[in-house]
Amino acid sequence: MVDSISGLTHVAVALQQQKISEGVSTAVLKKTQDIQEQQGQAALQLLESAKIPQVIDVRV
Repeated sequence: MVDSISGLTHVAVALQQQKISEGVSTAVLKKTQDIQEQQGQAALQLLESAKIPQVIDVRV
C-alpha cells in the first residue's frame, strides 16, 4: 500500500514538473518570437528610411 502511494506521489510530482517545464519553454518561445518581431520591424524601418537615389550617375 505504501509503495503504491509513493508511486502515485512520484507520478504526480513528475507530471507537475513537466507542466512547469512546458510553461517555461512556452514563455521562452514567446519572448524569442517577440524579439524577432521587434528586430524585423527595426530592419524594415531602417530599409524604409534609407535614402536610395532615384538616378545613379555613372559618368566619370
